[in-house]
Amino acid sequence: MPDFRRLILRKFNDIAGSRYEEILKEYREFFLTEEEMEIPVVSSILMTVDRFSEKPPEELYDIVTAYPGAFIRVVYLVDKGLCSLIRETLGEKAAREFKAREERLGEEFLGEIAKSLSELRLEFTTELIFEDKASFVEESLREHDLLIISRHFGSESLKTHNVSPLAFRIIQRIEKPVIVY
Repeated sequence: MPDFRRLILRKFNDIAGSRYEEILKEYREFFLTEEEMEIPVVSSILMTVDRFSEKPPEELYDIVTAYPGAFIRVVYLVDKGLCSLIRETLGEKAAREFKAREERLGEEFLGEIAKSLSELRLEFTTELIFEDKASFVEESLREHDLLIISRHFGSESLKTHNVSPLAFRIIQRIEKPVIVY
């Protein structure tokens, strides 16, 4: 692996002189380190989706096939706190209807993803879980090497931001590689 620092210094040595050294120091967090340039080993992938997630594009499945032998855990998450809130405010009947509707949506979504993964002959499981979304993803990711998450995960994206606040929060807190689609 070449030493990019020396390569850059050699390339721009006569152009900016010592000014380039200052720029390199000030912007070093934007340059990749040698460790960051290495492709991580991925043997387990966590893919989280919910009612706000968009359908994974075909290109995402192409990327997943680049990790041969990786096990994929696809989880459809329903916010447990929201179910409790509906039960407390609207009653037990409304909570059961909400839960049934979410389960139906989740099973359909998981079925579409399972079909695409099966066609590629990838090893995977699907689950529908009622849990706090952020906590579940952060805790579950300890067992996985890569996270795949929709930019709309947790809520619809805002006009000012392309990524939902929950997806953004999760991405900021974890230290593992993430694919955002």
